[in-house]
Amino acid sequence: MSERPRTHQRLWRRWVLRGAGVVVLAFLAVGAVLAWLTVNPRVNSGPRVDALLVLATQAGAHEEARRLVDEGVTDLLIVSTTQRSEAPLCHRPPAGAEVECFAPEPVTTQGEAMVGSDIARQHGVHSLGVLTFNHHIERSRMLVERCWDGPVHMYEFQPARGKRGYVYDFVYAMAAYGKTFLTPGCDAAPPQWLQTPIDRFKG
Repeated sequence: MSERPRTHQRLWRRWVLRGAGVVVLAFLAVGAVLAWLTVNPRVNSGPRVDALLVLATQAGAHEEARRLVDEGVTDLLIVSTTQRSEAPLCHRPPAGAEVECFAPEPVTTQGEAMVGSDIARQHGVHSLGVLTFNHHIERSRMLVERCWDGPVHMYEFQPARGKRGYVYDFVYAMAAYGKTFLTPGCDAAPPQWLQTPIDRFKG
């Protein structure tokens, strides 16, 4: 083999390795940013919103929603739940607030964003708040903003959990970003090859 083809091969390998290195560095940079935002979410809660979308996430969400109603943050709660009998807000609404409960379809945060925003529009809502726990805020914001044209205010609560629960929530949140990025539209369906392992991990 002549020297010229060998030189071309070496140059090709060098460019391939450099390109792969750039991709890996970009992936790590994005992962670092998402990890930071997951544990340090941007909370932009407002003093008043027309409606508060309460996501079905961790225990404590309904108690926090009641507290926000008592503080005058909203008088309309849109509550996501798959089991109304286990949702205190659905059968014991707080005084001075209207509560509308719904079952998301699909049973995911994306489904909650789709159905919850539709209900908010039916009520003539202009400013929408979203209540969820810390590790879930940034991904919830992304999904709700895809379905809602107006301002979105994120409200945070801290669930009672140990170290294992904290780590589990963090790992799940990071994995679920992949599905979020692969479904850029409000009602875009995720690829089955990605949804299946996430469902198994969650279950």
